[in-house]
Amino acid sequence: MGIIIKKFTILCVAFLISLIFSTTTGQAAIESHYVGFNDQLLDFSHVQVIGEDSKVPLEEIAAYLDIPYETEKGITFIRKNDFEISYNESSNITTKNGTPLSWVPIVQLDGKLFISVKFIATEIGYKIENFPKQKTQRIYRDDWIHMSHADYENYLNQQLKTKQTQAKPTKATIYLTFDDGPNKFTTLNNSTLKKYNVPGTFFFLGNHMKKNSSIVKSVLKDGHYIGTHSMTHDKTKVYQSANTFIKEMNEGTKLIKEMTGLDSKLVRTPYGSKPHITAAMKDELIKNNYKLWDWDVDSQDWKYTDKQADQIVKNVKVGVEKAYKSGDRDIIILLHDRSQTTKALPQIIEWLQKEGYTLKTYEPKQHIVQNFLHDKSL
Repeated sequence: MGIIIKKFTILCVAFLISLIFSTTTGQAAIESHYVGFNDQLLDFSHVQVIGEDSKVPLEEIAAYLDIPYETEKGITFIRKNDFEISYNESSNITTKNGTPLSWVPIVQLDGKLFISVKFIATEIGYKIENFPKQKTQRIYRDDWIHMSHADYENYLNQQLKTKQTQAKPTKATIYLTFDDGPNKFTTLNNSTLKKYNVPGTFFFLGNHMKKNSSIVKSVLKDGHYIGTHSMTHDKTKVYQSANTFIKEMNEGTKLIKEMTGLDSKLVRTPYGSKPHITAAMKDELIKNNYKLWDWDVDSQDWKYTDKQADQIVKNVKVGVEKAYKSGDRDIIILLHDRSQTTKALPQIIEWLQKEGYTLKTYEPKQHIVQNFLHDKSL
């Protein structure tokens, strides 16, 4: 009977914690809150304030406070000073020495574990002093030498003033580019861009433009840039010779000019510039004052179905993060005017905006060199 009651109690606690978690995480916001440790002001990537409780990434605070932790089969264990704290990802329950806690000191947000500053600090023997005006929690110990709280408050004022006057670091600029239009999916992608107030760059096929002049005009009217993607996209025709190659580019840009008045010199060649473009073809591009754009991130959207749109989003996220970490600050993403791309595009834009990237369209006067030939003249 006692075992049944205990199990029932645990289930009730789990339900209550789940309820609390579902309501409080909805209020989570990244704000300008800070955490201090002894005489320092710590620098966390994010501070989440949930129900007036400041939470920081477990991985980061563990490094500052020398807290060992490990994750095994969806359960994260924190073991220090003869106690054990565990967090179960599936149930969102935190336990201390095997007993479920009645509140939520640990949460998982965007795939990352966040832990309450006050909770973890006091559990391992530290004290907390709050500085409401500076929105800062100071972690300290009386048996360690540290400045007084009054001196620390003066220190905070100086540090936070410096932070406020420093220019915020700018993230990369993103260029969303769409190949193979114009078609009905161009219209859908254009509507999504308009909804999020985001400009794009479209590389149109000449033969498709002939059948969809209204779409071409609406794309330019809505603030996007148009480049040519050849007339036919037929590899055997486009790359047959330097003459056939430049003819496809010239006819494509001529159509853009006739339909919109835009004298575009931006081209994206079918399947990318390398290894298809020969030295003679490159010379023709330079002679005709063309600029050539390949890409930094390949979404590989062409190989997926509508039901696999999440994979397209994942490819973009991984590619952008990799490009950004490598130091690239002008990132060109390859997409297509296809059904599966229309499904993925809203998630892609929302993620980019959330991460702080700036989305732009191609600007001829501020041309970004990006071609697989590594030729700065293009």
